[in-house]
Amino acid sequence: MMKKIFLVGLLVLISAVYCYAVPEPQAQVETMVNSVLSVMQNPELSVEEKKEQISGRVQQFLDIASMSQRTLGTYWDGATPEQRRYFSELFVKVLEGTYLNRIDDYSDGAVKYQKQRVKDDKAIIDTVIVAKELEIPVQYKMIFVDGRWQVFDLVIEGVSLIRNYRESYGEIIRREGYEGLFALMEEKVGAAPQEQVVQ
Repeated sequence: MMKKIFLVGLLVLISAVYCYAVPEPQAQVETMVNSVLSVMQNPELSVEEKKEQISGRVQQFLDIASMSQRTLGTYWDGATPEQRRYFSELFVKVLEGTYLNRIDDYSDGAVKYQKQRVKDDKAIIDTVIVAKELEIPVQYKMIFVDGRWQVFDLVIEGVSLIRNYRESYGEIIRREGYEGLFALMEEKVGAAPQEQVVQ
């Protein structure tokens, strides 16, 4: 009986330590959002200066490996290690270009944090962006990796960013292969073609 009580007590203690040690996923989202908003709402910076400062700032909060694999879906297994690496590099630039081009839309915005749901190593943070008399629901899907919470998907007004890209990119791969997908992504981000990647 005493042994059982000891084991239960040990499990509770371990759980308590784990819960205390694991940071709140919402706090990670707030850090990311505040970091970007501090630049976006700086009146002394031009749009181009804002883009330069924000560029790369968000990447540290994203699980790029997970986002890339989820975006390619079943096509990830058929890609070579070099193709996977190059896709991840291009995909980060595509995502970055997307939000950098929306700076003007959200420069005067604010974020309301509504609900945080955590289960094991996954979390969902519900927020609302309030900008220019609009309220845009944004859901952050996160995973606990390497000791910190990272974003692996965004759901904006009910539309999953990853699912949206997976559908469009999958169609391109079916029609034109990885070569066609990379060419499209290179054109979008202004990157120099790397033909050897798709051989």
